[in-house]
Amino acid sequence: METKRNLKYFTAPPFSIFSIIGLALIAGGVLYALAFFDGRIIAIFVAILGAAVMVFASGGKSNDSDIDYQIAERIKNLQEMNEKKHEVYEKSFLKQRKPILLKGYDFEPSEEPLLYKKGADGISRTNYFMGANLIFTSEKIYMLARRFSLIDEAIDEEISGQWFYNELSKATVEEKVYEYKKGERTLKAKYSVFQILKENGEPILKMCVDTGADIDTYTDQITRVIATRQKELAKRAEEAAQRRAEFRAKIAAEKTEEAAEAANAAANTVKKEAEKAVDTAKKEAEKAVDNAKKEAEKAVDGVKAEAEKAVDNAVDTAKKEAEKAVDNAKKEAEKAVDGVKAEAEKAVDNAVDTAKAEAAKAVDGAVDAAKKEAAGAVDAAAKKLKK
Repeated sequence: METKRNLKYFTAPPFSIFSIIGLALIAGGVLYALAFFDGRIIAIFVAILGAAVMVFASGGKSNDSDIDYQIAERIKNLQEMNEKKHEVYEKSFLKQRKPILLKGYDFEPSEEPLLYKKGADGISRTNYFMGANLIFTSEKIYMLARRFSLIDEAIDEEISGQWFYNELSKATVEEKVYEYKKGERTLKAKYSVFQILKENGEPILKMCVDTGADIDTYTDQITRVIATRQKELAKRAEEAAQRRAEFRAKIAAEKTEEAAEAANAAANTVKKEAEKAVDTAKKEAEKAVDNAKKEAEKAVDGVKAEAEKAVDNAVDTAKKEAEKAVDNAKKEAEKAVDGVKAEAEKAVDNAVDTAKAEAAKAVDGAVDAAKKEAAGAVDAAAKKLKK
């Protein structure tokens, strides 16, 4: 990029002093040749000299074709770069919409300065340019863009991305006007801003492009492609969902059938194992019963022997205890008899004494009573005799 010459393209005046001198020499040579036919050689020399001066004057800055050539060199491989970047090639391209190359001078840069010039070819140019290649496949849009400055090598960026059609909404183009000063006059240059928008209104691509029928056509075609592919993809998604559902149902049915077969096989295996286990358990039970019976008989014999021995021991012990108890009872009885005998003797003595005392008392009472009766009888007899 010839940045210095490009800067002069935007900033240098249209005619320098050397350009004026060159034009004057060319014009003078032409007039001299017309006025003096014999002086044609001198006139041609003067004209060539004037042309050389003009070439020298213009050699320090780019012209329109130089700018166009530099831009073309920068963006000529955008589609190839886009294909390699996203690994998408011609066989995947959408048949109804071939890749598009959008390009244009940037009238709305974020950098400074913004330089503008309307070329001799009538094209409005700025010192920023952007080219974008769009590849359309059945499911996505792939983009690779390059934005660069014509006067600053540091400003050269690559922008890329890929989007499903169902993420996108439409393409739009808006015509705008750039105002600039030329002497005392305010002039206007038309340009357009092209965008591809997401469903939420956010642009995936926003760039200035040349105003014209081509960009309007591209805008309509891209919007139509987005809408058509969204419908087609929605239909495919629905069909795919249906196929997946049918496939899942088929797999589920096959799995259910396999599960049923496995369950039957397992049931048969379990049944056989259960029958085998029952037979084994029966045999083991019978064996256990026999063993238990033998052990029980053995235990009974042991218990019987122990019982007989215990009975014998108990009888002997009881016999000894009984004999001891009898001896003790005999001793206690003898002791009790002695005690009773002593108590009886004592009681008899006491009774005799008491009886004697009572008898004496009774005799005395009887005597006294007899005496009183006798005295009374005497008194009565005496009273009777006295009568």
